[in-house]
Amino acid sequence: MRKQILSLAVALLIGSTVCMAQNRQKGKADREKRIEQMVTDLGLNEKQAKDFKAAMEEMRPAKNKSDEKPSREEMQKKKKEVDAKIKSILTDEQYKKYQDMRKKDNAKKKKKAQ
Repeated sequence: MRKQILSLAVALLIGSTVCMAQNRQKGKADREKRIEQMVTDLGLNEKQAKDFKAAMEEMRPAKNKSDEKPSREEMQKKKKEVDAKIKSILTDEQYKKYQDMRKKDNAKKKKKAQ
């Protein structure tokens, strides 16, 4: 009986680990797809696209040495830095369109959260 319970616990642990790994991969694929869509919608040239993608990846929250997420203040500071970098990459018209896209995305996220 003990062996059966132990085997079941191990199987559940392995199954949950596989599911989490798949979710992480799906999240990365979704993020890459959204960035590619933004590049297309903004009409970026090759250099702009390369710089834009690099800037967007910088925005991802990096865990610190103790494996904790950065504080809210750190995230806001990073967001401002990346936004300034994106503004320097895009033309004024592209940047305005980018801001509109971000507003729409944020509205969708808020609506989904409710």
